[in-house]
Amino acid sequence: MEYRKRMEKVLKVIEERGLDGVVFVSPENIFYFTGAPFVKGSVGKILYLSKDGTASIIVTDLDYQEALDFVDADAVRIVKTEFGERPSERLKKISGKRIGFEEQQMSYSLYDYLRKDLELQPLNGLAEKMREVKDEEEIRRIEEAQRITERALEEALQSFAKGMTEVEIASEVERRIRLLGAESYAFESIIASGERAVYPHGKPTKKRVEDGESVILDLGARVGGYCSDMTRTFFVGKPKQFLRDVYDAVAQAQNEAVRAAREGITGKELDSVARGILKEFGYAQYFGHGLGHGVGIDVHEGPSVSPRGETRLTAGNVVTIEPGVYIPGMGGVRIEDIVVITERGSRNLTNFSKEFIEF
Repeated sequence: MEYRKRMEKVLKVIEERGLDGVVFVSPENIFYFTGAPFVKGSVGKILYLSKDGTASIIVTDLDYQEALDFVDADAVRIVKTEFGERPSERLKKISGKRIGFEEQQMSYSLYDYLRKDLELQPLNGLAEKMREVKDEEEIRRIEEAQRITERALEEALQSFAKGMTEVEIASEVERRIRLLGAESYAFESIIASGERAVYPHGKPTKKRVEDGESVILDLGARVGGYCSDMTRTFFVGKPKQFLRDVYDAVAQAQNEAVRAAREGITGKELDSVARGILKEFGYAQYFGHGLGHGVGIDVHEGPSVSPRGETRLTAGNVVTIEPGVYIPGMGGVRIEDIVVITERGSRNLTNFSKEFIEF
């Protein structure tokens, strides 16, 4: 991974803004700049990049050996706190005065502690904007995570049957994701069936899947710190005709949007491709979320592919294309692929079938 090149971009911002350095506290961004392992939602590590180019990860004694094992010590200095010393206390000892910080990631309590001695300047999402454009290694990891997700679903599908609970269906896929080599799941699996399939983020329950129902499965794996994301909708036995009609409409909208994904189109314009097709079928009012989002270290990151997506897509963006129709009291359908934007258009990283599948 090109950690030094990433740091050099930050150093230019430090120089342009007249800062003494920048501090990153989110595990995702510390990982992005150094390769240091992270656990989603964890706190404790602090990355400080000084204007002289020195990068320091401040860790507690418990995290010191792990950092040594994963971080290039020639590029990043690993600073261990003393017993009872907080990383934020050590930061004050090694940092300059004018410091850029992650205004969207830093807790208020840490901000309040640091601002008593430091002049803090917001970075305005600097790291998150950099992360929107993936290099070849990042794309390779996302694609590997996607292959694991697809294989796990292909294997698990053979065991799906009427009468299983949503939780049982989730467990059939999730254990295979682990066994096939993923370090974790990209997110908590979404499994929603029947009338619950109208919940775009429905968590699996003890509800049993029954004849004629649609079953939405939204799954992802994490490999090398990077996520995959895929949704498929299956059917239990023979569904009613209206569900077949909805599926056909969503599939057409999804396929047309995948074909339209290219460099230069805005997220808003791409969203309108799928939304326009669903409008022709009379389902636009049942499509209540954006068409997609960026995928990388986080399963939801920039750029936005939605009615609010003003940014133009560029080569290296990896985004989801996931139209859905959710009709209260009747059920729902969603189909999702991830694509990488290229200089010549886009490349679909998803190979799993989008045929109408019953079990």
